[in-house]
Formats: sequence, structure tokens, C-alpha cells
Amino acid sequence: MNRSRFLIALGIIPCLVLLSLTSLILPNTAQAQLANSPWPMFGQNSQRTSRSPYSGPENPFLKWSFAAGTYISSSPAIGADGTIYVGSYDDNLYAINPDGAEKWSFNASDKILCSPTIGAGGTVYVGSHDNNLYAINSDGTEKWSFATGDAVFSSPAIGADGTIYFGSVDGNLYAVDHDGTEKWSFATGGYVTSSPAIGTDGAIYFGSFDNNLYAINPDGSERWRLTSGDDIESSPAIGIDGTVYVGSVDGNLYAVSPDGSEKWSFITGGAVDSSPAIGVDGTVYVGSADGNLYAVNPDGSKKWSFATSSPIFSSPAIGADGTIYVGSFDNKLYAIDPDGTEKWSFITGNWVQSSPAIGADGTVYAGSYDSKLYAISEEITSNWQLIGAFIVAVAVAGLVIFFVHGKRPTWTKSRRRAG
Repeated sequence: MNRSRFLIALGIIPCLVLLSLTSLILPNTAQAQLANSPWPMFGQNSQRTSRSPYSGPENPFLKWSFAAGTYISSSPAIGADGTIYVGSYDDNLYAINPDGAEKWSFNASDKILCSPTIGAGGTVYVGSHDNNLYAINSDGTEKWSFATGDAVFSSPAIGADGTIYFGSVDGNLYAVDHDGTEKWSFATGGYVTSSPAIGTDGAIYFGSFDNNLYAINPDGSERWRLTSGDDIESSPAIGIDGTVYVGSVDGNLYAVSPDGSEKWSFITGGAVDSSPAIGVDGTVYVGSADGNLYAVNPDGSKKWSFATSSPIFSSPAIGADGTIYVGSFDNKLYAIDPDGTEKWSFITGNWVQSSPAIGADGTVYAGSYDSKLYAISEEITSNWQLIGAFIVAVAVAGLVIFFVHGKRPTWTKSRRRAG
């Protein structure tokens, strides 16, 4: 081997080693990244803005409903292939095909109220009343479980480095690595049912039953806390400017600056368990136990309110066209225009506490206490009207051709006789 070839070989070998190491490292990290899908988690994204790139139906039609064994208060998540994942009080996490057929179910040893989160590799993360966070493979088999000291209602969030963050009724926020090992835990003075949101700088925001909204650094140290007047069950949402919005049982929606100082609070007539959603124009939407969905301007002033006849614990979702979808304890799923007028409502058989999710084809999914997951799509009669119009047009064209064809032989024969 001459000198130039020897030097080239020396250069290639380290590159091959690095490529080999990369192939070993990247898949593990990728498995814990958030899936690139229409609705991979509660709130749609790590900032939990609940904003979709897709628009829902203009005219609602029941595409299908899927019956679980009992109540569904879990909010659905949607995978890259269109699979819908949702938990139930019957202890199961269900994977449902886009046509409404069951793909598989995973049985925990207690009810699943938590909303699932989907990783980039197809792993589904979900908590259970049996005190565990589960990592479930895309085929429905268990990858690992992580035990906490009490029930897990908090929906997991996934950091940029693949860390999985979630809360437990044992009062802790947990940071867990992609292999199920604990990185750290942060103790609060109350239950943590709020689902954490992650800022662009990696800060983790969540609420606790000790009345505090917390900001935690990625290493598990406390950055700041803001105290409300009651429990914080609501999950925070983070605006484009870093403002953190969260509801409290004290009836307020809070807007908090990135440094932890309160910007403003907006009072409703009841507890705010609903988690806020943030529109593209900065409008914040949140439900209240007083039965209203509120639209609040970025400066904290009221834009409008939409009244239902029962408490709203569902968290709103926003379509690409600005339509807001939210459930109510009056058994309805609502679609509300950006000006606060009702676009449509769909009646289920019981309370709608589940927060809606929007699929890539515009289908809106939401669970109900009647034990069903509903898929609401565009009214298909409009398609039939188009088909009917096409058939009529073809029939008319056929009649015209028939009559024209009936006259042409006589005209042709006369021409031939004349020639």
C-alpha cells in the first residue's frame, strides 16, 4: 500500500467507527422524540398550544364510534399512520385503526385516565391508576414500566433530549430516560395531575395541588414558582413569546411571564380545570366549570364567551381554520367559530370530558362517559349530492346524444340519395 492510500484508509476508518456509533445511538434517542404526527400528545405539541395544522368538518357526520368497556375521559392521540390511541376506565389503552376497528389493546392493572403520548419510534407512553407509567411498543407489547408512589393522571411530555416528563398523585414530577430509568424527581406539596409543557429553552412547566405553577430547569432544579388561590389541575400552554397560561380551581386563567411574574389573571365564574389553547393570533381559549368557553385577548381582556348548559372540563382544540372544538358535561361536542358563534354541535350519550384531537383528514376525535370514542367527519351527503348531480348530467347528455343520433341516419341517407 502506498502512502496516499494508507492516509486515506486512516481517514476512512474513524468515519466508519463514528457512523457505527451513530447508528447505535440515534435510534434509541429517536424512540423517545415526539412523533411527527397529526396529534401525538395531549395539547398537540410540547408547548401544548392545542393547535392543529388541519381543519375539521364544516358539516358534522358520525364516521364511526368505538365502544370501550366503560368511561373514556382520556384524550386521544393520533399516530403518523392514523392510528388513534385512547385510554379507558376499563384498564385498557386502545389502538384503533382509522376505520374504527380495534388494532390492539394493552391492559394495565387499573383504569387509564391519562392521555397517551406517541414517540417518534412508535412507542406510546401512558400512565395508569395502578401508579405506573408504561412504555408500549407499536404492536401493543410492553417495553417497560416505571413505578411511582401513586396514580398517574398526568400526560407525558418528551424533551428535545428524549427525556420523558410526567407527574404523579404522589406529589412528584418525574424525569425518566428513554429506557425507563429515573433521571430525577421534583417534589411538590400536593398531587401533580397537571401535564407538563416544555419551553423552547427546555424549561418544564406544570401545576400542583399545592396551588403552585412551577418552572423547572432540565436538571431538575427549581427556576421559579407562582402561587394561585387554589389547586392547579389545568395543564399549562406556552405562547410564542414564552408567556405561560394556566387555569386554577380558584376560577382564574393566569398569564405568567417567562421570569415567573404574573402578567394578568382573568376571572371566570367557576373552577378552571380545562387546559388553555392558544390561537395563531395569541387569543387564549379555556373552559370553566361555569359552563362557558372563554376567548381571552393576549392583554387579558375578554374577547367573547360561549355558553353551554353544563361545566366544561374538556380542553379546547383549534383547527387550522380557527374553529375551536370543545366538549361539555351537557353531553355535546361543540365546534365554535373564531367569532364565538356556534358552527355545530354533536350529541353523545354522556359527558364529554375528553379533549378533542384533529386528524390529518379533518376528522375530530373525542371520548365520552358513554364509553365511546367518536370520530366526527365531514357530512358525506354532500358527496352524494355531487355524485347525484353527475349522474343527472350524464343522463341528460345521453338523452341529447340519443335524439341527435336518431336524426342523423335520415340526414345521412338523404345526402347519399341526393349525391
